[in-house]
Amino acid sequence: MKKTIAIAYLVCQTIALSAQTAPSKPFPVKLEGTVKGMDGKYIYVHHRENDVDKTDSAKVSGGKFTLKSKTLHPDIFWITFTREPATQPNCFFFADQAPLKTVLKADSLAFSDVTGGAAQSDFLTYRAIINSFIMMQLKMQNDFNAAVQNNDANTQNAIRNEFQNLNNQYLNAIKSFIRTHAKSPVSPYVLQTDLNNPAIPIQESIEAFESIDKSLAENPYYKGAQRRIEIAKGSTVGNKAVDFTQNTIDGKPVSLSDFRGKYVLLDFWASWCRPCRMENPNVVAAYHKFKDKGFTVLGVSMDTDPTKWQNAIQQDGLVWTHISDLKGWANEAGKLYNVTGIPANFLIDREGKIVAKDLRGEALEQKLAELLK
Repeated sequence: MKKTIAIAYLVCQTIALSAQTAPSKPFPVKLEGTVKGMDGKYIYVHHRENDVDKTDSAKVSGGKFTLKSKTLHPDIFWITFTREPATQPNCFFFADQAPLKTVLKADSLAFSDVTGGAAQSDFLTYRAIINSFIMMQLKMQNDFNAAVQNNDANTQNAIRNEFQNLNNQYLNAIKSFIRTHAKSPVSPYVLQTDLNNPAIPIQESIEAFESIDKSLAENPYYKGAQRRIEIAKGSTVGNKAVDFTQNTIDGKPVSLSDFRGKYVLLDFWASWCRPCRMENPNVVAAYHKFKDKGFTVLGVSMDTDPTKWQNAIQQDGLVWTHISDLKGWANEAGKLYNVTGIPANFLIDREGKIVAKDLRGEALEQKLAELLK
């Protein structure tokens, strides 16, 4: 199917996330459990803190084990049968200061039960919601594949529409969970995982974020979501553009804020990008037409080769300021502005607010004529 529901990102993001800030005093995490057929072997529990993997272990004796760890805040943990944190399968749980119990399934670890603590109870509620959507998604995928095999276009179109509705239901369910668990440490975690997807409108994240109780303001997932939202706002029309600094070809640092007081077109492009080079004459024309009325351009190159970058500037007559960190698609400004394709541009007003984006051809001149009367 051409559309993909956000829940497909859940498992891979769970391990990737990390707590960036936290209280200084850790508290213990204790998990008592049973497992059959593993006497003499080790069970491992992992979590990630300040970008560092933390692993603890316990030996199984008489079918029983006790895992002990520490964490700086209520957090996601996962169990594996090997020391490597990224091992599959694994069993996830959310730990607070309450003792936990588990019955591990040696042949299907991911389906093991972990109980105990308010945070884990909330996490199980959240997982049940996710699992229900996964089952619906899988059924729809199977039905769609069958319709493709049968050349049934009507059924395919109906499933596509139903799939979009499922996306909307999923988002509403996640936001409802966060709203009804406003004081739970699981909620900022859910916000930072399930709504951390460029395909999801930032307003959805903002709405969910605003429903979280401020008592969780020091939670690392809360802070991470807050940072992400602020950055996303800085690349959205109607919001203040996020500032950044990169160097010109001759190594001079230039910041976006240096152009405050002018209308500036923040233009992402590259020497190797054919559509960018084809669009450049339109930008040149707009620049010369409006430069005396308080308009300029700041070019950000997604190049890695400074020579090719400089040659393209000269060849296309791009006489405005150009900057880059020469990291190609990994350009830090490109990341800030969620640039996934070029050419891409953002028109920023005199106060630093984004007023339009991705203006092409005559649209750029028309917008400037409207603003710079």
